Amino acid sequence: MQSWKETEHTHAYKHLMIIGISDSQQTRQIYEKHFVAELKKRNVTATPSYELINSKQKMNRETVVAAIRGADIDAILVTYLVSADAEIKHRDSPLGASYSGTAEGSQISATIVTNRGRSRTEEVFVLKNDIYDAQSKTLVWSAQTETVGPESVDVVVTEVTDLLIDRMFSDGIVK
Repeated sequence: MQSWKETEHTHAYKHLMIIGISDSQQTRQIYEKHFVAELKKRNVTATPSYELINSKQKMNRETVVAAIRGADIDAILVTYLVSADAEIKHRDSPLGASYSGTAEGSQISATIVTNRGRSRTEEVFVLKNDIYDAQSKTLVWSAQTETVGPESVDVVVTEVTDLLIDRMFSDGIVK
């Protein structure tokens, strides 16, 4: 995971609004709810956007600014999909490229010897995660995550949340 932090940014945020941009309201709620719960475990206050912005409202800057007006939210985390592609991944044989024996002349099973490697198509999801300061409305932190071949949306949500929260703490964005 790559992250960037505004060089002049020096303080940690205490109350974030979590926004998961998705075509699916169910996925949005799963992501936001899980993220808020994980931050709570680390004593950081967060509010899921679906509590302040309903599914019929257009998700844009004006809507977000209006939603946090009067709240004690000091930062907004926005997570959105940058790309979802299928890539062919090749796995080499466990024997390595230099093996030249045959199944008949060795102690190694024929199934391993004849398996010179495998190729399969895996989905690759790239997510962009930006934190904006609520007062200045400027970008103060950004991270990009990549998930390869996830089994489900739940796996993506769990993996991304864990990675992001760890990086947010190590970068001093939250404490």
